[in-house]
Parts: sequence; C-alpha cells; structure tokens
Amino acid sequence: MTANMSVQVPAGTIVSSPNGDVVTIGGTSNTIYTQAGAQVTVPANATGPANNLVTTAQATGNGITTSALTAVSMAGSPTTNLSPVDGTGEAAVLWGGGHLTVNASGDIVLSDRLALRRVTQSGVVTTLSSAAEWDGVAIDAAGNIYGSGNTTLTSTSPFTLGGSLSELTASGVYQQLFANWATASSGLVGGGGLVADNKGNLFLADAANNRIVKFNLAGNTWTVLAGSGTSGNVDGVGSAATFSFNGTPDLAIDSSGDLYVKSLDAVRKIAPDGTVTTVASKLSNASSAIAVDSQGNVYAAGVQIIYRIAANGSMVSYPFSNSTDFITSMTTDSAGNLYVGTRGVGAQVFKITF
Repeated sequence: MTANMSVQVPAGTIVSSPNGDVVTIGGTSNTIYTQAGAQVTVPANATGPANNLVTTAQATGNGITTSALTAVSMAGSPTTNLSPVDGTGEAAVLWGGGHLTVNASGDIVLSDRLALRRVTQSGVVTTLSSAAEWDGVAIDAAGNIYGSGNTTLTSTSPFTLGGSLSELTASGVYQQLFANWATASSGLVGGGGLVADNKGNLFLADAANNRIVKFNLAGNTWTVLAGSGTSGNVDGVGSAATFSFNGTPDLAIDSSGDLYVKSLDAVRKIAPDGTVTTVASKLSNASSAIAVDSQGNVYAAGVQIIYRIAANGSMVSYPFSNSTDFITSMTTDSAGNLYVGTRGVGAQVFKITF
C-alpha cells in the first residue's frame, strides 16, 4: 500500500506492516490503520462482505515522514531475561518491562522485577533497592528517587493490595509514602508511570483506574488531576476526560509541567489545570512507552518503531531494528538523547541519538 491509500477487505484478511505488526482481521466494519509499504493479503478462504477498511492515513498532525536513528545497547542480555544479575554491558541480566528515568549524572534509574536498579553511561548495572515493589520511577531536583507500587495488606485469600509510593532519599534512606492510598482485591493498584515536577508534586498514570493522580508531598495529600476512572479516549477537563491505559503506562512531563501519556493508539497531553487534549492518534497501540525532551518533542513507540512528534504536530517515524523485543519504556536526558527499555527474548537498555 502507498501513503494515504485505503482499501475495503473481507474478514480473514492479513495486514503486515513494515514495523513488524501483523493483524488478521476478524468480524466486520473494522478500521485497521497501517503504514505505507504494508502488505495486504486476502486468502482464498476469506469470504463475506468487503466492509473492513485498511488505510495508511495513520496519523493526525501535519504529516509523517520516515528517518533513521542510531541505537547502542548500554546494558542487558539480548538473549536472557531471567533472574536479574548485576554486571557490565551484556553480562548484566535485566528482567525488563519496568520504567526508566535519568538522574543528574546521566545514569539510567529503572524499576526491574520490582527492584530499583541503575545503569551508568558505561553500562555498569547495580541494584539500588529491593525494599519495596518499584514500578513507576521519578527523581526530583534534590536527587530523591520515588517509585509507584503496591503492597499486600492481608495474607488471606482473596488478598488485598494497597497502593503506596516509595522514596529512596539522595542519602540512601528508604521510606514509604501515601501507604494504602488506594486499595483493591487484585490488579495493578498503585502501579503506573510516575514523574515529578519542580513544585514538590508527583504524578501517577494510575493504571488500575485509567486516571492521572497528583500527590502533594509537602501536604501529604492526593487528588485526581484528570480522568473519570471509566475506560475511554475522550478529551476534556478533569473528570470529564477518559483514558484507556494498556498495562502500566509510561508518563512524561515537559518543562512547562504538561504531562503526556499513551492511551490506546493516542498520545494525550494533560495541562497543569487538568485539561486533556489529543496530540496524535492512530498510532500503533503495541506499546505504552512515552517520553518528552527539553525541546518539547514527544516520543511514542510501537513494534520496532519510534515516533517523534514535534510541537507543531509534524511526525517522524524511526524504524527501530536493533531488537525484536518489545519497547516497554522510554525517557530522555538534558542533551536530547532517548533511552529505551525492552523485554522479550532478552531485556536491554538502549541509548538512541537522532
């Protein structure tokens, strides 16, 4: 298929995209968004009305182009993702699937199988803390590290989970914050991407409840900034907006305090007053990874593809062929480098330049 092309096909049709996505269409009246260069195959046994739409008009904004990137593996085995092992480069073993952030020294700090780990620029991996269930990770200006997660409140079945925040201070002291701020009998309560602003607040992409939660550290209070808790993808202010999170989504914050999150196939922006708008849509929904750099460029991911969305809405698509593993999290540093965490056959952290 060429750019901006659309075809009507029956159920059973197979769509293979250049980025590795393969979809077999089932049912009727579906719309499948794919890339230019995709192959559409209609098997002989695909019968029924041709009323499913396949289109390469895949992204909102001012157009999409394709370019190249440079990616270097910093740490983690490309073939093993079993019990984590500290070490250097590929000798270190990462479990993968956690969240990434960058400290003032340029080290990558990540959650990895519920522990807190660090990767230096030279690829040395060490474990910082196993004192809690670390999921989303954020660092404030003072160097304190915060993590989202949950704890088991009872030992009976069915057990209860309580959401909490963890802090590892710059001096190495661990403490728990906002213990049991949310509870549930099961699920991802307390989990999701976490970021810090410069005013003493933490923000969580509350995976279990499809909302953005704001924690005020000084006041020891929390409020819902945006999201009704009902699954959806509707823009609006505060609880009038809806999100549909996939797994434990990343959360990113820019220099103005605007937040960014991936909701299904869309990149959503949340202003400090809780106003939610859609930045880009009809992207691959295979990954919830998202990041924003100091220039305001927003990064999202699919299968072996990274999108960069500029402030004017223009988009560049970068094929990521360095690993067949799934991109699970992203973050940026002050120099504009992008860091990507993966999980699949192996689990690695990559440094990407454009």
